[in-house]
Amino acid sequence: MKPGSLRAVIDRRRCVGTSNCAEEAPDAFEMDEACVPHDVPGADAAALLVGAQACPVGAITLFDAATGRQVYP
Repeated sequence: MKPGSLRAVIDRRRCVGTSNCAEEAPDAFEMDEACVPHDVPGADAAALLVGAQACPVGAITLFDAATGRQVYP
């Protein structure tokens, strides 16, 4: 998949701030000063998937940017 082909939605209520997503996929996710992750615009789809899979509480959902179809989980 190409950069920008996936859109990440982070459930901030579910996120516990482990930063696993940013550690496993630093090109796709960054942590802010409140230890809340956000996705990097235009991130590679493969990196977004790695970061989402690293979330221990399943707070990251990935969608196909063109169709809006949920692709993970």
